[in-house]
Amino acid sequence: MDDPRRAEARRLRVDPGLSLSQLMKHFGVGAATLTDWLRGIEPPEWTRRPNAKDHLRERAVALRRDGWSVNDLALELGVAKSTAYAWVRHLPLDPDTDRARRKQEHAAIMTAGRWEAKRAERAQRRADVHARAAATIGARTERDALLVGAAIYWCEGAKSKPWRRLDRLTFINSDPGLVALFLRFLAVCGRDPHEVDYRVHIHETADAEEAADWWCRELSLPRSRFQRPTIKRHVPATRRQNVGRDYHGCLAVSVPRSAELYWTVEGVMAALTDLR
Repeated sequence: MDDPRRAEARRLRVDPGLSLSQLMKHFGVGAATLTDWLRGIEPPEWTRRPNAKDHLRERAVALRRDGWSVNDLALELGVAKSTAYAWVRHLPLDPDTDRARRKQEHAAIMTAGRWEAKRAERAQRRADVHARAAATIGARTERDALLVGAAIYWCEGAKSKPWRRLDRLTFINSDPGLVALFLRFLAVCGRDPHEVDYRVHIHETADAEEAADWWCRELSLPRSRFQRPTIKRHVPATRRQNVGRDYHGCLAVSVPRSAELYWTVEGVMAALTDLR
């Protein structure tokens, strides 16, 4: 059965407009009961307390539209970042506003300035390490060329397998420095660059003939010894990084009648890897 005090409470809430605390004291009921009785009735105007931060919220929204970040809003308005975010989270930061662009430019300048000295120091350290390493190596000898050439071939060259004997040197790489080291190894072993065959391996999206000319110039190789290039089919699904003007493919160096030379590489590597 409906409590008769409910209707009276609703009437007193409207006229003369008692507050919740006054009604609870008058009827001797709790806040939950009184809230149920007054559901749907607006509180009297005099009981409404203005939010002290309403003006700050309005200013935050206005500044946000001008491109202010949440951190800047919090500092400007003297509120917590969580509060500033709650006020403007419905307004994504527009990166095209003048303030946002100025902030981005300033951040880029500060970052560059902060790291410039560090980059310079790192570059100097790197140059010092390079110099010490070069001093340790000293003058290169034919023995060095033999050891290094055999080692890089064993890493990058074609090798015999138990099921497929291949007694022929074929070295392929995209680094002209490594190819030059291998050619130095061949020279120490008595093989002239004009007696060696060359072949460019390159993707079909690049210019194979231009790449061959580049390898000739870079390593002073005879163009007449270059064979027909090997063209690699381009797969659009892959995300290759070796593209652009600096891409020259790989150069394969094939040495005819090189069985004994291959056995030399095997012998050198067997000596170098002997852990006994």
